[in-house]
Amino acid sequence: MQKHLQTLINLLTKNDLKALLQHYLDSNGAENIVQLGFMFQQGQIKSFDFYQQLATSFIENKGFSIGLIPKIKTNNTLNFFTPALQIEGNFSKTDHQKCNVLHYLFTNNQLVSSNHPPFNYVRSMMLFGSNEALRDGVCQRNQQNLTPIEAYLFANKNLTPLANHELTAFLALIEIERKQQEVDMANYSFVIQEVSELCQSQAQLTNYDLQRIMLIATYYITPIKQVFSDMS
Repeated sequence: MQKHLQTLINLLTKNDLKALLQHYLDSNGAENIVQLGFMFQQGQIKSFDFYQQLATSFIENKGFSIGLIPKIKTNNTLNFFTPALQIEGNFSKTDHQKCNVLHYLFTNNQLVSSNHPPFNYVRSMMLFGSNEALRDGVCQRNQQNLTPIEAYLFANKNLTPLANHELTAFLALIEIERKQQEVDMANYSFVIQEVSELCQSQAQLTNYDLQRIMLIATYYITPIKQVFSDMS
């Protein structure tokens, strides 16, 4: 076990919160990511609130590490780090690929049908909290010029339909983005080509029952018939 992590565990055993914070502050960025990962894992096993509050306190005192952005790509990691993300506009911070947390969260490539991005959770945060950074994050474009919603359409490999409540939330997020900026139609052909190749790789028929076609049509304000034709 790495020395910095062993020190963290020893201080946790002693419940020395002041020394824990100082140890985190003294550790480098890569070590901080490992330490936060450990606290997340422990929080999934026991004392969720304690480890969440501890991780949030660390991030609040030292700042949000850019290296943490690509780690938050599941419902559980989002739930754990949400308080930290709500500090100082962390939802809209980006990494070297100009991706924010939402880009990674929406493109998490798991083929298991139950593993869809938590669109409803994200939308709820916008409705019931003051989250300007989250609203800004929905509109940010990465190096590929894709917003998080476009990144989902483009790269998420799970082609199974979204549950009704997630679908409703996804459509609401499209409206939120649309109210703030225009859709970049230059990305349409880029997304269509990628999804067509994705369907071929999964032996997925590109018919009108494929929800992804409907979502692409909705986002780019293009008739479903045209999207279907462009993918054929």
